[in-house]
Amino acid sequence: MEFYLAMTGVGLLAALGLLCLCWLGLGRLLLPIPLALTVSVTGVGDGEGLEQGVKALHWLRRTGLWRGEILILDGGLSPRGLEVARRLVEDCHAQLHI
Repeated sequence: MEFYLAMTGVGLLAALGLLCLCWLGLGRLLLPIPLALTVSVTGVGDGEGLEQGVKALHWLRRTGLWRGEILILDGGLSPRGLEVARRLVEDCHAQLHI
């Protein structure tokens, strides 16, 4: 009886391991093709939406889902907007073009 219980446990662990390998393989297939792109984000006014957009791109780059550069363009940023953009340049390794 103990033998059957042990073999059942080994079989369940083997099935779980196979499921994990299939999950990892499927995840690898769904990853995008590695392509380095430069994405430009235009900041206007006080930089509304600028921080959210740049941080989203930084998250994609940090997780490996995207490789490329983040370029922040000045589309009429106020002094407060420039401060936000400069902080994002330091935090998210972006480039600022004024």
